[in-house]
Amino acid sequence: MPRRCFPTLWCFAWLMTVASAWAGGPDFTKTPLQELGVELVAPKKDDRTGFVVAGKNETALIRKLTELNGRKIAELEKDMRPGATSEVSSRLGFLGKDEKMLDVLAEDNDFVLGKLGLTHQELAKHLHVVGAIAEKYAKPGDKEGFNFQYHGRKYNVKFAVFRGIMHSPFYDGTKTNTEAEVTNLTTGAKLKYSRLVPHMIERYGFYEGHGTPYRVDPRAIVELFDFLKTK
Repeated sequence: MPRRCFPTLWCFAWLMTVASAWAGGPDFTKTPLQELGVELVAPKKDDRTGFVVAGKNETALIRKLTELNGRKIAELEKDMRPGATSEVSSRLGFLGKDEKMLDVLAEDNDFVLGKLGLTHQELAKHLHVVGAIAEKYAKPGDKEGFNFQYHGRKYNVKFAVFRGIMHSPFYDGTKTNTEAEVTNLTTGAKLKYSRLVPHMIERYGFYEGHGTPYRVDPRAIVELFDFLKTK
């Protein structure tokens, strides 16, 4: 706080600005990703399939894939079904029992790149950031959560830690045992997600299937981060 406030109106405005920022929590809009422990993936093209991991891909290419990150599509689907018993499976699955992974990827690709004019990496980035804020500043199990500001909006995030670790079915080394629950205090939009999901979105444009409660729909992401500029 300055030692002297003059003129009075300027001092009052300064105090109100500080009080407002404090009430909404710290602003992470310009915080370097490295400070939060977020490291984005550099795009890399698969010479076998032409698919660009962590990059843009045409939907027509996605529909023709026979493998992804070195795993056969049929093997991925088997591990992603509800009740699968592999080391990378989930009890409730990554896909519904009859869903086709390529159909899910193609639909979400058309929506995000085509209709919204955004990229999977843009959506994943903000999920990564908020998840990192939750891990660093929110206390696990705290019902009050942690308030912060981000791109002109006020948010609250709650953080949960679980005993079991979920590994990526794509065999890319990503894993988590944490979950973030985020509320946009400006609009009321809410989203709960496993922190494994942003890794799958960033790399493959995979938001999980409609047949699983763990799906993070891209529509919900853009509602949560309503500062994103869609075409």
